[in-house]
Amino acid sequence: MATYIKSGFRAAMAQPFATIILFLYQMGWGILLYKLVQGILVPLMHRFPGAEQPKQALQIFLAESQFQLIKTDLSYPYLMWLAVLLCARMLLTPLLNGGVYYSLTHAHQNAGYRFFRGMKELMLPFLLVYLIRIALTLFPLIWLIPKAAYILGHNGSYEQIVLKLLPWILSLMVYGFLLQLLFMYVQFAIAAKLGILSTIFSFFRYSLPIIGLAIILLLFTGLLAGVTVTATYLWAGLVALIIYQLYPLFHIFIQIWGISSQYQLLSAKISN
Repeated sequence: MATYIKSGFRAAMAQPFATIILFLYQMGWGILLYKLVQGILVPLMHRFPGAEQPKQALQIFLAESQFQLIKTDLSYPYLMWLAVLLCARMLLTPLLNGGVYYSLTHAHQNAGYRFFRGMKELMLPFLLVYLIRIALTLFPLIWLIPKAAYILGHNGSYEQIVLKLLPWILSLMVYGFLLQLLFMYVQFAIAAKLGILSTIFSFFRYSLPIIGLAIILLLFTGLLAGVTVTATYLWAGLVALIIYQLYPLFHIFIQIWGISSQYQLLSAKISN
């Protein structure tokens, strides 16, 4: 396991172009969402009754808001923007994944060239894989939503509702985690031109080290988040600001590290 982590780290260090591109993408996406939410919430907060206003003012504000949302088309532009952003995200995610996976599987080529070539060559197959994964991830909701509605309707306390829903939610999270790992290997097969069925067979055959490796890198991500939060409390000021701003960059690097480690494992198992 340590061998794959070390070789994956070296492979991730050889992907500075992909790391920077993903960092700029996340930063741009975050700024876009911030400006969108700011444009919605700031005018709304100007109309929100202050603490000095009577209680009836808050009730009138909530009743008016409910009427505006249900009986008018006030929410339509915001819902349309949300749909546009969702579609853009669904197109950009497989596009960038194509660049990352092609860069990892064709490390002998120039960094910028292989990234953009991967985006061009793998966009359509990765988009198809992405849509299939999303569909399979949401498929259990067919049973989970009626189950959750039944639990909400037959339990009086929040504690009972949480306790009964928690096993289902955890099961859905584990299912999504395993599905993400499986489709990671499918993308390896597409990017490296391996057999998809043989790669899936290798995934199930070596599922224990694959899952163990993914959990270790997930713990690294949690450790990074913990260190960042602790540092911002201990060193308030400029140091904390610098650490907080660098967190997304290190987080993206750990993600690429995890993908490259899994590819190193797959390459080792295939060559044996």
